[in-house]
Amino acid sequence: LLICITLAGISLFTSIVSAKDYAIEIILFANKDGLQQNVEQINFNHIIPVPNNGLDLDSADNNSQWRAIPEADYILNNVAEKLKRSSNYRILKHIAWRQPVVEKQDSQAISIKAGRDFTNQYPEHAYRQVEFSDTASNRSRNSKVLELDGTINIVITRYIHLYSDLVYRLPRSIPTGIGDALNRGQALVDYSIQSHRRMRSRELHYIDHPLVGILIEATPIEEGN
Repeated sequence: LLICITLAGISLFTSIVSAKDYAIEIILFANKDGLQQNVEQINFNHIIPVPNNGLDLDSADNNSQWRAIPEADYILNNVAEKLKRSSNYRILKHIAWRQPVVEKQDSQAISIKAGRDFTNQYPEHAYRQVEFSDTASNRSRNSKVLELDGTINIVITRYIHLYSDLVYRLPRSIPTGIGDALNRGQALVDYSIQSHRRMRSRELHYIDHPLVGILIEATPIEEGN
């Protein structure tokens, strides 16, 4: 048994290191049931700084090691269609890209900006974001307040690792004032969606969260493709 496990590990490791590039496909979706049932039990903050080190695939060079994959080549379209037909889920982002096998210190996070635009509805949230931004580039990037914002980083070594550093925003009624003047007002609050998952290639993985689910599949790209 030990020999079988060891050989399986060697086989997995060999398949990863022999592949030059990987295709990464991700579907991020809001869980409507989770919003209704669990939102009061989930820790939130009025504002969470959003990472600004993500690569915008829409503007990435076609010769870049990290570059978008055309929608025609997506392999999870059937899964996305099932989510769209469900009344319990709402797709926020369906994205795919090509990237090299890379250690964490050399990895490139991918920018995720998706969902509803709350900028006009909650302009004070945009102003508060600037308070956390110490550079002009951050202030420019934070000009919009979107439902989902942050990064996803895929590291491929012996295993495939997903690191999410996302902020999900949701309008909710919160207490305002003190004592007899206590009321409830509507505010936009931030929820941290941070996770780390170790995965195998060619398998559909689900990262569960009461608010935002993540489906991901990583596929090695054969030489010449």
